[in-house]
Amino acid sequence: MLFKQKNIETKDKLDFNYEPKSVSKAKKSIEEMNIMQAMYKDYIVTKTGYLAGIIEISGINLELLNNFEQSDVFDTYNSFLMSTLGDNIDEQQQYLDMTIPVDFNEYLLSYKKRYLDEINKEEPNYARANLIASYIDDLTQKQQNQDMSTKKHLLVVRERINNKTLTSLDKTVQDLNETIQQYISRLEDSFDNYELQAKKLSGKEVSKVLKNLINFTGH
Repeated sequence: MLFKQKNIETKDKLDFNYEPKSVSKAKKSIEEMNIMQAMYKDYIVTKTGYLAGIIEISGINLELLNNFEQSDVFDTYNSFLMSTLGDNIDEQQQYLDMTIPVDFNEYLLSYKKRYLDEINKEEPNYARANLIASYIDDLTQKQQNQDMSTKKHLLVVRERINNKTLTSLDKTVQDLNETIQQYISRLEDSFDNYELQAKKLSGKEVSKVLKNLINFTGH
């Protein structure tokens, strides 16, 4: 982290003056092209002086809606954009539709627990244990081979950090917290008829999204 107390650094050193370099295939490493500085309180700090957070939004299956309902969804979405984009001149947002591998970890843990419970019984049912073991093997293979994927709908919101001080960083965190909560409330209220849900991603979840962007297969 480059954030220090303001009375230690000069003004020039506190300003964000990093300029992203152009992408050069096979000549620069990911680290050299990366504009992310660090993670701080569930947010991404960029070298260019922004704090960015991610909201995950549940999808709406338009194929199940009639023409009137589809038009209503688009009109509602347009109204949401118009009401949020003008809130703050320094606030910026980006929408991402990402295809990501399905995470089977919770299912695997559940099946492994059932397997251990079965074989540790006084009279184990080995036929049932073998069946559970086959589920574990099948899910493990699918996860390793990235055979199944799902769609994530993400809204990235960012705000400018005034300078490289902890005071400025924490103030931006506070502002972005409020902005994201407002976005979540507006989204869920606007699309209440379609049971849309939204949540802010934690730092760990943000890291998974970034990892998937860099390397989908995980190899």
